Amino acid sequence: MTETEPGEPTPQTCLQVAREAAALAAAADDHALTAVCRSSSRSEARLEEVMHAVHREAVEAERHAARAEQWAADPQMPDGALRHCARGAVDHAVRAQEAAGVEVTAAALRTELERQLTAQERAEVESELRRAEAEREAAERAATGMDGDNRHLARMNAFLAESAVPALGWSAGHVRVMEAAATGRLYWRDGQARQTAERGVWSGGRKVHRERTQALRAAGFLTAAAADGAQVLTPTPMGQVALELARLHPAGLYDSDTAAYEARYTRSARSRMSSDEKKAAARRLPALEHGAVRRYRRPVTLAEQETRAEREAAEQWEGEGGYCPGVPAPAPAVEDTVRCPCCGLRKATVAGVLAPHKPTRTAAEDCPGSGLRPAAEASRAVPPAAAVRAEQPLLRRLFAPRAAREQHPARDLHTVIRRPQRVLTDEERERVRDTAALNFQAALIMGIIDPVPNPSPMPEEAGAWVREHVWPERFHEIERKYPHGFARWSMCERGTCWNCLSGRCDICVHRQKGGPDVDSNRDWVTDHRGRNVARLILRPGGEPCVWWCRCACPKDGPAPARPATKAKRTPAAPTTTPAPSPAPAATPVRTPEESAEQAALW
Repeated sequence: MTETEPGEPTPQTCLQVAREAAALAAAADDHALTAVCRSSSRSEARLEEVMHAVHREAVEAERHAARAEQWAADPQMPDGALRHCARGAVDHAVRAQEAAGVEVTAAALRTELERQLTAQERAEVESELRRAEAEREAAERAATGMDGDNRHLARMNAFLAESAVPALGWSAGHVRVMEAAATGRLYWRDGQARQTAERGVWSGGRKVHRERTQALRAAGFLTAAAADGAQVLTPTPMGQVALELARLHPAGLYDSDTAAYEARYTRSARSRMSSDEKKAAARRLPALEHGAVRRYRRPVTLAEQETRAEREAAEQWEGEGGYCPGVPAPAPAVEDTVRCPCCGLRKATVAGVLAPHKPTRTAAEDCPGSGLRPAAEASRAVPPAAAVRAEQPLLRRLFAPRAAREQHPARDLHTVIRRPQRVLTDEERERVRDTAALNFQAALIMGIIDPVPNPSPMPEEAGAWVREHVWPERFHEIERKYPHGFARWSMCERGTCWNCLSGRCDICVHRQKGGPDVDSNRDWVTDHRGRNVARLILRPGGEPCVWWCRCACPKDGPAPARPATKAKRTPAAPTTTPAPSPAPAATPVRTPEESAEQAALW
């Protein structure tokens, strides 16, 4: 039974109401029958009609009550079924009493079905459900020796075996050969398969059916390895799965080799084949389909889980970060201090090795391309305009929630750190020019026309291998649309904004926004279909990863002067037009420094 929703009647209440309604309907039926027995000739016909009507309603009420009792014993039946039966029984009981002309007391039973449970009753119901679920789980674990997940795997394997085993075309003799190979004592010598009595002694032993062994080996269920002049036969991964499925569904095996041969002949025969080709195809065993090998998952029993946990706990040593029960971790003796490469601070060492510690760097140092200065540098004088923008609540909310702002020091997102721009090579410029117009505009907006990668412990060759062999195809579809890729770039690795690339540093994107573009520190974990299954918090400490335009122009303070423009020659306005002509379009003229900078970039 499924869990009862808050406010819904319990299964016990529904069952009790259905029984009481059936009893009231039966009482009304008896009253109508008694009235017919005592009727006179004038009212006999009318009372008989009433009796039949009441009897029909009483039968229906009893049928609903019986169905409620039947469904209450079925654990797979939802609780809504019991509620439906109880309401049906009450409705028929009410109609039976109305037709019999007696007091309609069955209507009061509806309040039991519609009554809201109190908090204490709801707690008792939930407690009872949990107790019943625990008892059922304990009984199933005792019967199967597996937990719920592995029992589900066993059921799925049983369904898989029902369809896969008959397609193998095996008899019980093929299973015996596979079981002998699974013991590791099956070998082939001098054209005969034998099962030795002792592993490692490849001589003697009882004979095993030669034709079945050859057929299983030819189909890929067995593999051979040379040992002491013999070939040791062991199951392949496909053979192991086929053997497990055959054990799960022995009804799919054929009674004899002849019956298995006829089934394979019927399955493999084609009209275009000759008689000899059909017989040859029937003598070959079909391989287990690849989907069955991939879908099969061997369930693990509770005893195996405990043994594995004990083994893993025993293999974990204290020096490797594991846990040794009953042995407290000793405090290491500090011998020297060195400067930590990740923190830049002096840390203690043990025997010349840096002791494990939690980095104490600021958010700016945690992200090498974040564009933030450390706290000491961020506390320097800031122009008044930037100080006003730092107090804007919107920018504060962009990179950290309120709880994170209370736990972490405030960070100044308006102090610019000069980071180098990327100088595109001739090959990269050609790649940018070949980009589709729509994707080119999107790359400009996102700043990935000239991204600059951060230092990474993974070499570029390893990253290329991961992108080629690990990334799903949906990543490659959008990756191929952009000149330098799409998903590989973080916020702090983006390059120059489109306004600065056009020489309009006075309207730089981040100058207009009053601050940088701040990452939300959120990503998603997807399954093999690309569906989001879990949210991944990249930096739980609230450290921002931001994009400052990499152009050397200032992002705060007074805006730089707009580049000088040259007026275009325009024809004179006609005399009939009273209003003056609009101002000519302006063409930006870069200074020598800006021209050199843009030339180096492009």
